[in-house]
Amino acid sequence: MWACDPVLTTGIVNSYQAAGPLFVQSLQTFLAAQCALAGDHLWPPDATQAVTDDPNYDFIVVGAGSAGAVVANRLSEVPSWKVLLVEAGGNPTVSTEIPQLFYNSMNTEVDWGYKPEPSETACKGYKQHRCAWPRGKVLGGSSSINAMFYVRGNKADYDEWAAMGNTGWSYEEVLEYFKKSENFSEPLTKENKKYHSKEGYLNVQKIEAAHPFEDVIIKAATEVGIKHLNDINGANQMGITRSYSTIKEGKRHSTARAFLSPIKDRPNLHVIKNGFVSKILFHPKSNKVSGILIQKDGKEIVVHAKKEVVISAGSINTPHLLLLSGIGPKEHLESFNIEVKADLPVGENLQDHVFFPTYFSTPTEHKFNTLPAITTAFSEYILTNEGIYSDVNPHRIIAFVNSSDPNAVSPEVQCHYLVLPPKIANLIDILGLHNLSEEVKNKFEEINENNSVIVVYDVLLKPKSKGKIMLKSTDPREYPLIYADYFKDPDDLNVLIRNAKKYILTLENTETFKQFGLKLNWLDIEACRGLDKGSDEFLACIAKEMTFSLYHPVGTAKMGPDGDKTAVVDPELRVRKIEGLRVIDASVMPSIVRGNTNAPTIMIAEKGADYLKKFWLKEHSEL
Repeated sequence: MWACDPVLTTGIVNSYQAAGPLFVQSLQTFLAAQCALAGDHLWPPDATQAVTDDPNYDFIVVGAGSAGAVVANRLSEVPSWKVLLVEAGGNPTVSTEIPQLFYNSMNTEVDWGYKPEPSETACKGYKQHRCAWPRGKVLGGSSSINAMFYVRGNKADYDEWAAMGNTGWSYEEVLEYFKKSENFSEPLTKENKKYHSKEGYLNVQKIEAAHPFEDVIIKAATEVGIKHLNDINGANQMGITRSYSTIKEGKRHSTARAFLSPIKDRPNLHVIKNGFVSKILFHPKSNKVSGILIQKDGKEIVVHAKKEVVISAGSINTPHLLLLSGIGPKEHLESFNIEVKADLPVGENLQDHVFFPTYFSTPTEHKFNTLPAITTAFSEYILTNEGIYSDVNPHRIIAFVNSSDPNAVSPEVQCHYLVLPPKIANLIDILGLHNLSEEVKNKFEEINENNSVIVVYDVLLKPKSKGKIMLKSTDPREYPLIYADYFKDPDDLNVLIRNAKKYILTLENTETFKQFGLKLNWLDIEACRGLDKGSDEFLACIAKEMTFSLYHPVGTAKMGPDGDKTAVVDPELRVRKIEGLRVIDASVMPSIVRGNTNAPTIMIAEKGADYLKKFWLKEHSEL
């Protein structure tokens, strides 16, 4: 970053000497604070030249995201192993590191900016009928652009994986890997020490200072029958809570900051940034992986792996790379004249968390989003890492509910509650970034003109509808075809509607919402006009028009036991029919977890790295 170049910063400061010593001192302080937040010195240096000089490594990890950064850290703990980590993006930016601005990275250089193919059953309120699927293209991957919720899912998720034949993946067996990565900010007690740890790299915190609207939401939710919990990552997930967040000292704690910054000078770890991996390479006439092909700055670099290549590129890029390399459905690959190395269902089993929003509004003075207020808050943050930008408050409230069974221990739906002050578009145009139609944007802005708005996301946790990812061409830089297939199974819509009617629409009738003047306020969009508001038909219409992804695509390189023809990797994450290749990221999930996916992906990375260590250290006696 330019602000961290002493030659540049000295020149900038000296050019303002005439403005007086107070201004010069303030400018120096501002530049130093900006550098401390996201300067290049915080991250591993680019090692392209070192790789070119000696392109031989024990392990190559493709993708420095939620999983890849963790895997690279853990493998390079073995001093005798030479590890290469390749990332298609660059370093985090000032914008990625400020917690409150988590939506601001959409459609920037740190976002791949994927869009599923048009659908007639969902995303109809978008331009071209295509939802937004932001994915991180930066060190830390999507952990550098997400909303920082630390949610592990439900115990049943992992027990279900184990019941499918995935030995070693039950809840009790994966719990140690959640704890391994975690640095829990609160005191460990007799009650919580089974579930939490202070020994890991990843900071997990909850600031107790609450925004008044957070208290309003929690109180109203209890009125409609939702239990108030302190920790949904402990003994019980069912209820409403202020979520824990991956934030430390007012800054986003992505896997880049947590797992790469502390080891940026580790001599046996090299990192290539802005390097695009276009193909997995094989030994001649063999299904044994030999390395990868990297494209960077108009050049191609061949890198060799002595032991294994690990693909940690995420549930879109991982299947895309596997398909391009001859690993995937035979007929699909042959239609592009790609030599088939392994006939496997790569790209199938795509699952995501889909939701639709409900809006409650109340008249509010314009204080927060005036230009002076924004400027003052931003300056406070840059100089002190404190203030409203240093946390995701008041958007931390989440709930897990099940309208089918009041005694259920696993949820059908997750509710996210966002609090938006009047004229939020002055700060960030959320609907515009998602590429929704002008009609939808204008209708929301009418509601938000003089009102604060509480938005409740009604998130489907276990969709029956599954999509897929397919090649569009053999050009590695052309995005693959993404078929989200939201609401292909009508039961998915029914679950959302049933839970919305029980736990969301009823908020308007609570004493708490009445006290604060919060009223249900539907967007008056043409497609749903004429339907009875609150009816199943109306809610289905809103869901199909105002469809959103919670940005949790998983499952496209499914894990499964021997004999599972739908599986791409085995329970130790080795790609079937291929030697020397593993997938370690969210794409291996056999079924999507009941909650946000960042923490489970980090757990998968910890466990996957352990499998590699146990195999190469113990079985090969490299102690």
